[in-house]
Amino acid sequence: MPSSPVFVNSDITQPDVPILRERLLDWYFACKRTMPWRAEIGKTPNPYHVLVSEFMLQQTTVQTVIPYFERFIERLPTIEALAQTSLDDVYTLWQGLGYYSRAKNLHKAATQICDLNVFPQDIETLKTLAGIGPYTSASISAIAFDHPTMPVDGNVMRVMSRLFAIAEPKGTKLQEQSQEAVHIFSGKQDNTHSAQALMELGALVCKPKNPLCDTCPLSHDCQAFQTQSVDQFPILIAKAAKPKRVATTYVITNQDGHVLLMKRPDKGLFSNMFIFPTTCFDFDPGALPNLTILKQHTKPIKHVFSHFDLELTVVCAETAEAITGIWVAPGDLPQYGMPTLMHKVTKALKITDH
Repeated sequence: MPSSPVFVNSDITQPDVPILRERLLDWYFACKRTMPWRAEIGKTPNPYHVLVSEFMLQQTTVQTVIPYFERFIERLPTIEALAQTSLDDVYTLWQGLGYYSRAKNLHKAATQICDLNVFPQDIETLKTLAGIGPYTSASISAIAFDHPTMPVDGNVMRVMSRLFAIAEPKGTKLQEQSQEAVHIFSGKQDNTHSAQALMELGALVCKPKNPLCDTCPLSHDCQAFQTQSVDQFPILIAKAAKPKRVATTYVITNQDGHVLLMKRPDKGLFSNMFIFPTTCFDFDPGALPNLTILKQHTKPIKHVFSHFDLELTVVCAETAEAITGIWVAPGDLPQYGMPTLMHKVTKALKITDH
């Protein structure tokens, strides 16, 4: 068992690590949420379920992920099924979750695992798979295989920053110090539960605002709580304003009432996905002399990306020209992997795609 980190405030009694871990696990067994990828106590976790959930949960809430996960596993119940299906099928199942590079990487990682003929358990091998970095590899190793590799996500980092009053702003240094501190919760067994317990504690109790310190199993040893400074941790840095971009998307129909889709290349934003022709995605309406503009949607669509905000004007048009792309009947749109931004367009125009 690693030794306990030293508290910043020497007046606070150093924690008894085994008792701290025991309190955490007792709380977890009593208060944990039921999730479809989470193995019941005493049952062996399914590594494939852990893999899929970890990819889906990146930058997405648990409640949003649950129905997507259930549909995904129903359609692709094994890692072999995922590896053997097409990327377009994966995108279709992923529609609405956003950050579609995750779906592409998950599909590739499944193929890599099947090529290995064994599901890797150690961090270093897991990190060689597509889309898997330090956090995801530690999470899979701990949760699926009970290895003492405590992962640190945003929730865990917040718990560690308060428990040890780590005087570093959110960023690399806080991540590193949290990673060092969190290993007091690892042991020879129950790492699968300890890892999930810390994440759960951050999500349910040690929340960013209005934390429920009176119900926290670690409050007795929490330096921030004992010094009445919980609201000061983690130390935040003001975020720079994201740039704003504007673009126009064209919903183009032909004489049969079919709608034009274009498939994105296999690299870049929305890679391999289907979109309506859009000016910020290599579409030039001026190159189509016979494009007839029918109307412009009155209200621009706003969409938030990780690095910029987009304001999208929607234009309805028609053409008799043969345009390179795929002509799709509106009722068949659900069969094509389209990003959330495009679903906002179909919703605004009341195009049936669900």
